[in-house]
Amino acid sequence: MQPINIRNISVIATFLFFISFFVFLIFGTISDKAPKIQNGVNTTMGEVSVSAPNGTKFEVINLNGQTIKLDDFAGKPLVIEFWSSWCGPCIKEAKVLSDGYKEWNFRGVEFVGIAIWDEIDSIENFIKNNDIQYEILIDKEGYTAVNFGVIAVPEKFFVKSDGTFAFKINGPLDTKSLDDYIARLLEEDKR
Repeated sequence: MQPINIRNISVIATFLFFISFFVFLIFGTISDKAPKIQNGVNTTMGEVSVSAPNGTKFEVINLNGQTIKLDDFAGKPLVIEFWSSWCGPCIKEAKVLSDGYKEWNFRGVEFVGIAIWDEIDSIENFIKNNDIQYEILIDKEGYTAVNFGVIAVPEKFFVKSDGTFAFKINGPLDTKSLDDYIARLLEEDKR
């Protein structure tokens, strides 16, 4: 009979640990009871239920270092766009929002973009390349996005002039759908 070798025991214990870990991982993945997480990808595009409870506010820094609050837009209908310069759908939608702001701002609708998980240089290039003239705020760590229940970009919140949320849209919009949603926001704002 050989004496017990500590090295052999630790190798066997490590092996058994890893085998157990992978068995639990595999069963957890294929189990019907395990929650299915999409890792930040919106599975539903278009109008969805508003993920931020009424009363949710933001207080975020703009590119000039000034603190901008949701209350700064009080009294006007508002489109809040959560986006990132590296996001393909955000790039696709940027011109639509830029042109939409130029069209709707004359009718009293404000826009604010909140750039999340992004770098200043990339944000500035994005603004310049897309001729964005509305306020852009920087939520580098994504705290505001989390408070609003944002799980992927782009996501838009349409806010009535009294500060309550009218509706939320996941994914990019084209010009017609943006115009339709803003017209609807203005109708709801009258009520």
